[in-house]
Amino acid sequence: MREAAVQREEIPDTGDYAVVARAAELCNPFLDALGEVTLSIRGAVASSVLNWNASLFTPIIYPTLLKVIVLAAEGGSFELTALDCTLDQALPSSVRLTSRDEGRRLLLGLLAPRGDRLIERYRTAVLAGNSPGHHAITHALRANLFHLPPRVMITSYLLQEGIGAGLDGRDISRFLIDGIGASRDLPSPERIIPMSQPCRE
Repeated sequence: MREAAVQREEIPDTGDYAVVARAAELCNPFLDALGEVTLSIRGAVASSVLNWNASLFTPIIYPTLLKVIVLAAEGGSFELTALDCTLDQALPSSVRLTSRDEGRRLLLGLLAPRGDRLIERYRTAVLAGNSPGHHAITHALRANLFHLPPRVMITSYLLQEGIGAGLDGRDISRFLIDGIGASRDLPSPERIIPMSQPCRE
C-alpha cells in the first residue's frame, strides 16, 4: 500500500487532479457514500464556500488537520483525543454532529492496518466514547498512514468536503482545490503547534 502513497508536495497542475482524487480515496474508501461533513451550500456556491472557509476551514479545520500530522509523528494518542475534543468544542453545533457522523463512519468502517497502534488507540477511544471521532482527525490520520504531503492531504480533504456538500467536479476544482487549496494565505505547516485540551462533558 505504501507504493500508492502520493509523493508530490505541491497541488497538481490545473487539470491534473488524479493525485488529489487518489489521495482522497486512500483516506476515505467510502467516498461514494459520503454525506455532508461541515460544508453546506445554501444559496450561491461562491458565497457559501467563502463563508465556510472564513468561519470554519481556515481558522479551525486547517490547523487541526496539520496538528494531527504533528501528533501522529510524535505518537501522541492522548493528545490526539484531546485535539479531537478541542475540535468538537470549536465547531458550531450545526456541523458538529455531521462531522462526528462522517468521521465515525469512516473510522469504524475500516480496521487499523496491522501494526498501526495510533489509529487503533484512537478508534478504541472513539468506541469507548472518550473521543468524538471527527472526520478531519480520521482523514489526517489516514493521510499520515500513507505519507501524504500536507498540501495533498489538505486538498484531498477539500475534495471530500465538496463531494459531501453535493458540488460537481467543476465547482470542487474551482472553489475548493484551486481556490482554497492553492491559496498562499493558508498558514505554513511549520507554524502549527500542537494543542491539547481534555474533553468536557
